[in-house]
Amino acid sequence: MSEDLFSNLLSEESTDDARAGSSSPYGEARFVVSRKNNQVSASIRASDALVRGVAAQYHEGEEPEPRTALQIDFDAQTISIFPQLIYFSDRLYGQKYRSIREIQIPLPEHVEIPDEHFGVVDVMQGILMGFIKDPSFGLGVVKEMRPLINSVEKIKGVTRLVLALDERTRVEGDTFYLELEEYNALRNGMNRIARVHQAESLTEREIMAHNASIHLAQPGQFEFKERPYKPGTVFKLLGGNKSSVVNLRGKDRLGLINALASNAEAIARRDPKEFVQLQKDIEVVGLDRLIASFESHMRRNSIESAWQRLLELNPFLLSMLFGQPIVILRPSASVGGQTFDGSGTKIADFLAANPLTHNAALVEIKRPKTPLLGSEYRGGVHPPSRELMGSVSQVLDQRLKLLTNIAQTRYNSKINDLDVSAVECVVLAGRTPPTEAEITSFELIRSQFKDVRVITFDELLERLRLLRELLAGERYVSELDEEDDQDWDNIFESDEANGWDESDDEDRDPPH
Repeated sequence: MSEDLFSNLLSEESTDDARAGSSSPYGEARFVVSRKNNQVSASIRASDALVRGVAAQYHEGEEPEPRTALQIDFDAQTISIFPQLIYFSDRLYGQKYRSIREIQIPLPEHVEIPDEHFGVVDVMQGILMGFIKDPSFGLGVVKEMRPLINSVEKIKGVTRLVLALDERTRVEGDTFYLELEEYNALRNGMNRIARVHQAESLTEREIMAHNASIHLAQPGQFEFKERPYKPGTVFKLLGGNKSSVVNLRGKDRLGLINALASNAEAIARRDPKEFVQLQKDIEVVGLDRLIASFESHMRRNSIESAWQRLLELNPFLLSMLFGQPIVILRPSASVGGQTFDGSGTKIADFLAANPLTHNAALVEIKRPKTPLLGSEYRGGVHPPSRELMGSVSQVLDQRLKLLTNIAQTRYNSKINDLDVSAVECVVLAGRTPPTEAEITSFELIRSQFKDVRVITFDELLERLRLLRELLAGERYVSELDEEDDQDWDNIFESDEANGWDESDDEDRDPPH
């Protein structure tokens, strides 16, 4: 007899842990009973059709022998169940579970000692809920309770599961003891979960049917449906108390962001402590990404336009440059200087202003590799580099053009409250020199610039790191390898050897 003949009769429910009361596709299996004093043993005899089919397909016509499936001890008032496979397979009558061979449960009260199939059936009808009572499905636990078996089998060496009222939950030798009240609570919880998911499944299917039928046919009359929100869903889906370690992906991230944004006021009002912590966590994460991006730009010696974009996306960096509140009015702002032939317009990297006093500010950006000092003059004294003096002169020239053209600038830009009585100027360039002598020379030089503040890229980065440390309470750990953070002198020397010069950088004056 072919396997295909029987495989067509199989169903997912009949293969392992179907509910009691279901009918076998091969006909009913029966208990074969034997008795010795107050102890009853019963094996399961599968239907003749199933046995003959298995014998023909797998065992060259030799029928497999049934083995003990139940032992009922009326003295100890217990039933020992040995779950078996009762379906078309070469493992007919074999052990159902991976390592659990026996499950012992209390014997129901007031039952008579059985001596044939129907007597055992009567006894099984009174056993604990959550167990399969039909021999056609090999006994054991129903599918809702299968996770209990899976959990117990994770303990190496355990082959017996005992449910008893007077036993505390524990492991002893090859036996796992589960207190009966604990089992009943677990079963009730499992059933509740199953009912909830069945209801949710029906809701999901109704929504799918709605969207695929009447919404598709008449979208104006029947709107597209989404799954309704239930309180507690997000907490459960994110792992409950372990939600802090969950990594969201794709639309889940966007959905969470939108939900937080729309519920921000309610969260702040009802859970102020959690809201403050959320703000701090988000700020720390944002700072970590900004610091990592800043470090990467420094390592690559990014061009001025790249730094300009970074400051545009993170305008609070300008406030850190000036040490006061600053808002960006215009990136790449024209501050005047145009001649009659159309040339000479001066472009500042940033035109900003103090939002309280409206005092104007100008920012000139160079690159991290911009040299700040020239060669040693004598005795450890270093003069300012050509590039540094050029940057200072450039931003001062931009300030002059802004002052002399302020009326036209206000009119053209519709910024009537811009004040230029004390325009602040900042040059962001280079890195802090490596030696004590060079640092001394650099500090002496920049302290003498009366109207221009010179700040290095690594100084601004350190301010970011300190801010992050204040928020998180711990020092930022760089994502870059130590090998990537090359020595500054070596970088600069290699650039000089390759003929690099600050003048190669982008021209801030537009062509005429």
